[in-house]
Amino acid sequence: MTKPAQQLETNQIIKALQGALQGTNSKILQLTQVIEIAQSVMGCEKFKTAALALVGQIADKHHAERVSLGWLKHDYIRLKTISHTDHFEKKMQVVKDLEGLMEEAYEQDAAILYPPVKDNLTVLAHERYSKEHHCENLLSVPIRTSPKDGEEVIGVITCERQGKPFTDLETEQIYLASSLCSARLLELYQKSNWFGARAARKMRKALAKLLGFEHTWAKFFGILGIGLVLFATLYPLPYRVSAPAILKTDKIIYATAPYDGYIDSVFVKPGDVIYRGQTLLRLNQTELKLEEADLMAQEQDSRREIQKAQAARELADMRIYQAKLSQTQAKLKTVRYKLSMSNVTVNVDSAVIIEGDLQKRIGAPVNQGSELFQIASIENIYVEINVPEGELKNVTLGGEGLLAIKSRPDYVYRFRTERISPTAEVKEQENTFAVRGEFVRQTPSWFRPGMTGIAKILSEKKTLWWIISHEAIDYLRIKLWW
Repeated sequence: MTKPAQQLETNQIIKALQGALQGTNSKILQLTQVIEIAQSVMGCEKFKTAALALVGQIADKHHAERVSLGWLKHDYIRLKTISHTDHFEKKMQVVKDLEGLMEEAYEQDAAILYPPVKDNLTVLAHERYSKEHHCENLLSVPIRTSPKDGEEVIGVITCERQGKPFTDLETEQIYLASSLCSARLLELYQKSNWFGARAARKMRKALAKLLGFEHTWAKFFGILGIGLVLFATLYPLPYRVSAPAILKTDKIIYATAPYDGYIDSVFVKPGDVIYRGQTLLRLNQTELKLEEADLMAQEQDSRREIQKAQAARELADMRIYQAKLSQTQAKLKTVRYKLSMSNVTVNVDSAVIIEGDLQKRIGAPVNQGSELFQIASIENIYVEINVPEGELKNVTLGGEGLLAIKSRPDYVYRFRTERISPTAEVKEQENTFAVRGEFVRQTPSWFRPGMTGIAKILSEKKTLWWIISHEAIDYLRIKLWW
């Protein structure tokens, strides 16, 4: 290698080392400026002093005419400090415009340079501010919390400068400085709030931790359990006294045998609906008709004997035969009455046979007055509910209830309690009181006395906990009282 060439290579190495040293010195200077800004903020004891120190240092080191700090409050950016300015009016137009361009950076969660270097960010607020306030260059940088706090945006720094535009390097410096100061600024800001705001913030953090993403299922079931407990103990629900019920009627009719005789025909069976004048049963008429014929013959004989006695002027015989005729006519009248009564009919408008299955007793003898059928009127049906004595305190006269019949449980029928029996009855080894309920509307035609179902009598509203536990609590009170 020749000497000139070797000298040229040495000069190039020296220049490269000088450039690297200058770059290193530049980075050291930049880091020094960032540290100085952070130190000025860390030494402050109040938020306003720290904020003024931050914007003042940034303005001095980056030759900005004005640097402003906006702070996040209720999802809006509010201007807190302006460099080299102790006081400003919040209603000033420039303040509102500054808050607008700060919110533009906050909403996009990005640093905004104006004039824009990239086209992927919206700079409408910055452009409007630049024109209205004659500011050539703008830079808005979000202030973020530390990674352990979620790197959330808590404020925005906006710088204004004439002449030289802001560079990406300056953006990085300001972002780094604000990140180093964010924890201290946040701490001082929180301390500056009144006691109520600090308590609300702590509660919000606790709730955020409680409702965060960690231990999701445990928190979910815990909240669900608490919600169920609160619902069960605080929210009143309609309570219904449930008890077995039976349909009854006040009007029971007994169809009896009108005279001694034999069953000839039976036209109904238990469960049949019958109406006024309908024939239920016919007694055998053969013996009565024979007796009628015999008495009619005796009547004719008596009439002839009377005529003969009149012709012979035998007054004594005539009177004897007249008396015999009267006796025969009386017997004949009795026989004909029995014949008219041989058809046993019903004398109510609407009823149902509840007892009297005589289909298999055709030809059997019956005595006068013996019961043939038991008939229940279906016009005045009511419900009788057998309420346990422990639930009687929850039943009030005039209260409404619902009845479901076992034969048609898909329908319920409304009734109103009318009377509570003064004495108890033992049913299924339990004392019960009969509660009478009258139906609010006309009963269906298929209702029959003796039908059973479940009645639910409406009572006062109770909590779910009371509904579930009151029977057990009453039992323990009876057993453990002293």
